[in-house]
Amino acid sequence: MSPGDTTAPAAHGSTAAAMSGRAWGPLRREWTKLLFQRRSYLIWGGAFIVPILMALAFYLTGDETSGGPVFMERITSNGMFVALGSLTVLIPFLLPMAAAMVGGYMIAGEAELGTLRIVLLRPTRRGAFLLAKWATAMIYLAVGFGLMLAGGLIAGGLFFGLHPMVTLSGSTVGVWHGLGLILLCCLYALAAMACIVSMALFFSTLTDSSLTALIATIVVFIVITVLIQFEYFDWLRPWVFPQYLVEYINLFRDPIYWRPVLKGLGVFALWSSSTTLAAYLVFRRKDVLS
Repeated sequence: MSPGDTTAPAAHGSTAAAMSGRAWGPLRREWTKLLFQRRSYLIWGGAFIVPILMALAFYLTGDETSGGPVFMERITSNGMFVALGSLTVLIPFLLPMAAAMVGGYMIAGEAELGTLRIVLLRPTRRGAFLLAKWATAMIYLAVGFGLMLAGGLIAGGLFFGLHPMVTLSGSTVGVWHGLGLILLCCLYALAAMACIVSMALFFSTLTDSSLTALIATIVVFIVITVLIQFEYFDWLRPWVFPQYLVEYINLFRDPIYWRPVLKGLGVFALWSSSTTLAAYLVFRRKDVLS
């Protein structure tokens, strides 16, 4: 090194360039894995096409559903409600199924393929590895929600037009205001799906079968959903996340009824954090190297 050169020599085996973005490395690798799976595009394609098919069905039949799911009866008068109608139809089962599928695959799927042992033979912090899996699953679902919203707005605008929205309280909000409320509804639903992802991730650490993790998650979700339908289990309702799945409808009241929305978000945070912690406690002791 010349006397005028002030550049410090790179440490053996490491350079500044290699260190940059290090924290995003596991997340980037997990995301790349999902992009090479056909199921990703099937689920994303379904999320995009369902609102289009729904709008097309309403357009061809001229049907105005009454007494059905909220927002469905307003689709033919305003295409802005197509995305909301799709969310209302998908959130009871199909969205939880997709969340359980991706969450259950994250650990058990790698164990099935034999890649989990290879990955963890390297110096890998299991907590960071598990968190990267969880974050990737949530980004995956966020893309699905974005495609559902895009499909709903495209089909709604094409068949019925995008107009100011009438809230559940009878007031009217502009198109951009309504779009903001729809986006908040999608974010609320995404927070609800975090509970499913975390629960599936937990079961994924208990088994080497992604199908078993998927089934266990859906069974628990269905059992809780059924139990809270009975008056005997009224005491359970405030503490389980399925009770709050559709509380996003309160965002369409004027003024917004925040109390059930915030309570739902609190329950979602409690469930997702506790089950993710349980997944970590199991995974950090899991023998995957033998």
